[in-house]
Amino acid sequence: MRHPSRATRGSILAVAIVVAASCGGGGGSPAGPSGGGGSGAPSTPTNIRINSQRILFTSNEISLAWDGNASSYRLSAGTAPGGSESLSLEVTGNSYNWTAPRTEAVYFFRVQAIANGQTSNPSVELPIYTADMRNIIDAIFFRSGPMSVDQLSPASNPTAYVWPDGTRLRVVVSNEAGESTRANAQRFVDDYASVVGGAITATTELTAETFRDINSFDQIPSLTIYARVLNPFCGAGAIACAFYGPPPNGPNKSIVTLAAANNGPVATEHEMGHTYGMGHVRSTAALRPDINFMMNPSYQVQHLSEPEKTAIATARAAGIGPGWRRNQAVSAGLVLENPTALIPAYGGLSLTSGPFAPTICRVRHDDRLR
Repeated sequence: MRHPSRATRGSILAVAIVVAASCGGGGGSPAGPSGGGGSGAPSTPTNIRINSQRILFTSNEISLAWDGNASSYRLSAGTAPGGSESLSLEVTGNSYNWTAPRTEAVYFFRVQAIANGQTSNPSVELPIYTADMRNIIDAIFFRSGPMSVDQLSPASNPTAYVWPDGTRLRVVVSNEAGESTRANAQRFVDDYASVVGGAITATTELTAETFRDINSFDQIPSLTIYARVLNPFCGAGAIACAFYGPPPNGPNKSIVTLAAANNGPVATEHEMGHTYGMGHVRSTAALRPDINFMMNPSYQVQHLSEPEKTAIATARAAGIGPGWRRNQAVSAGLVLENPTALIPAYGGLSLTSGPFAPTICRVRHDDRLR
């Protein structure tokens, strides 16, 4: 049977995850000897690291730290190894909070110790990836831009999938899918509701119904999301899939299908993200949770991440709503009119699996529920 509107199903393939190094190493020149830059010079700082990173709409806030016992330190960063055009200053203490640019780039950060008028050799350089929130918004709402797995063309002016304010959804989970699936779905809907100030909410419940015989969206009530176990509905090797739900392009309802019961929060919450209209966001960097995404199809973050929450809140503050086209988001400054390709991988920075992660997730456009 055919449903009344075109739906999109995102299938998640179970694959091995190769985790790149996240900090404390990377490219650049090796550090000098422990004695520093000359006789009596302080020791070269070690263990250069990122303690945390926040991707904001206008900047990246990065908390940096290192080990050493000097009286002060010279910090440098540039967009090429050895560069210092992006950051060059002297600080006291063994940490620094850098407000880095909003644009997507890799900066090469290094530290030198200063004591008794002498300066150590520079530390090993730490590659720092900065993400552009506009590209994250583009991926989540328009399935477009350099951080989108789906890679819809900006020229096609795609439509955002967004539930209208005031939406109250009912999530019905089969007993076969398990209580943990219901609890994980509840975690997602609660997290989302908190981001949008309660404008979009949902309840979750268990049922004895298996939903295995659902083969048309006509069998699902409006504003309802079913969750079931049905293998191999999502395709060979897939562990879960879902349809985008929000109108006008979605069917105003959705269904989450798991290949096996109790698949854990990663699969359930990711698929709930699709039912709420969220597109895939590929990881571009070192896979730290603070710069990774629940909607990354390689399943590395269990819950809605801080960057995703920021993207949702920022887009809502700019007025995004059902039926918005990408050109409206360009006019509102939410996305880039002509986004450039991602910066190349370097050192500890890595794409998840190739430029478009083709072996991790596929998105199919068809006119059938099954």
